[in-house]
Amino acid sequence: MLARTLRRALLETRTPLSISQQLPITRIAALSTVSQSSTPPPPIPSPSSASNASAISIDAPALNAQPSVPQQLSPSVRELLPLLRSQGPHYITVHIHGNPYLVTQGDSIRLPFYMHDVEPGDVLRLDRAINLGSRDFTLKAPAPPAKRKSATTTSSNIVDPTNTSPEEPHDSLQFSKTPSNVPHYIPHLAKERYSYIDPRLFVCRAVVTGVESEPMRIKEKTKRRQRHIRKVKSKHRYTIIKIKELHIRSVEDVEGPQA
Repeated sequence: MLARTLRRALLETRTPLSISQQLPITRIAALSTVSQSSTPPPPIPSPSSASNASAISIDAPALNAQPSVPQQLSPSVRELLPLLRSQGPHYITVHIHGNPYLVTQGDSIRLPFYMHDVEPGDVLRLDRAINLGSRDFTLKAPAPPAKRKSATTTSSNIVDPTNTSPEEPHDSLQFSKTPSNVPHYIPHLAKERYSYIDPRLFVCRAVVTGVESEPMRIKEKTKRRQRHIRKVKSKHRYTIIKIKELHIRSVEDVEGPQA
């Protein structure tokens, strides 16, 4: 009890320091912190400089990349292409949205659909052709690639455990082994059913001449045991194009730098 009384008396007699007495200590502490942090911090890179650095790092591989070498022509094409080029007129079988059209220069085509984002006078480059020829020569596209199947890394036999008769052969299922480097599903191969001629060998351009619209069609639709008749109106439009230019390029032009 005596110790607690003495401790309480000492705490009551101690007077707290005033604010003016604490200010010099605060100033000294502030000066010490300022003196310690007197060295300037490293500059922070701006967003523009960071973007420029990233652009430089991205463009560096592009500058070092070598230009792709164009594919060389086969000896048979190099030999017979001048003969095909010298004999005219030429015909071509082009594919437009998957539909084949056998045309020559000056022919008009009415497409079975309306082509958007084109106007009369626009020139279209047709570069998908499966045949290109004249009276005596015909250049055909190579055979389409074989359909790829899903890959299996192993092959195994599955024996039917219920068939225990030694006289009858065991029913088994055998899986063939295919190369493992073939992917499971290739969406772009499923769409390409044709192979086309190299577009460097020819130039075929068509000009849009106009749009043709059919008469208004009205079809009445009704359901059984109902008096309501629904009328459906349709008026389709078709784009008309004309083959403006068709010529075969020479071997020098095909294998040139701008082929």
